[in-house]
Amino acid sequence: MQDRFAEVLRDDVQAGFSLWRLWGMLGWDDIRQRYRRSVLGPFWITLSMGVFIFVLGIIYAKLFNVHIDTYLPFLSAGYITCGFISSTANEACRAFLDGERIIKQIKLPYMIYVLRLVYRNFIVFLHTIVIFVPVALIFHVKFGLVSLLAVLGLGLVYINQIWTTVVLGILGARYRDFAPIVVTATQILMFATPIMWPVENLGGSTMIATINPLYHLIEIVRAPMLGATPPLLSWVISIGVAITGSLLAFALLVRAERRLVFWL
Repeated sequence: MQDRFAEVLRDDVQAGFSLWRLWGMLGWDDIRQRYRRSVLGPFWITLSMGVFIFVLGIIYAKLFNVHIDTYLPFLSAGYITCGFISSTANEACRAFLDGERIIKQIKLPYMIYVLRLVYRNFIVFLHTIVIFVPVALIFHVKFGLVSLLAVLGLGLVYINQIWTTVVLGILGARYRDFAPIVVTATQILMFATPIMWPVENLGGSTMIATINPLYHLIEIVRAPMLGATPPLLSWVISIGVAITGSLLAFALLVRAERRLVFWL
């Protein structure tokens, strides 16, 4: 069994990460194909997201009785980060299904298809995060050295996206009905997470946010972007989820690696 673990770690995980030029090229090509013959290309995502956040910010600021100066930066930072997480999760079930023809013809590390998908959604995230720049300037968000923690937080989110894609990709290949379940669960989790509503509005019911890993993943990126230090609990939970999830994903990959091609 130890030999099997070492084999998968060497030939799949390590080899997959080392082929970064390949999965980087595939991820970028996915974006190009999606927006081919489009004038603005991927910046249509930026435009549509910007309009959505602006309209939603005005409406929800009134509903929650929050000043627009603080609410719009809060909404834009949280919603864009959550968009990266949710879009990756929704597509993760097809990580290996979309690479079916390549998998059946060429022996490549399975991690390539995982890293390709996460990188593709990260490119989309980079196109949407630029929305936060004018929002921060207009509403005078105060940046400082603590803002650099957003990069560290984003790296931790990226790691969690990788193991999530491995798990959902394997389950999605084995059980084809799993994809719509993930989409529904993601939508429910988004509504149950303080993205469009501040935690302060919960009053004494902050436990809803405390036990929600998605909230902590968003908070370690959103709080530094708003010039605040993320709670220590958010770092602990995010790191703990990353370690536990990575071990789960690796164990699942070891178990399914030889069978995956037959599920496609």
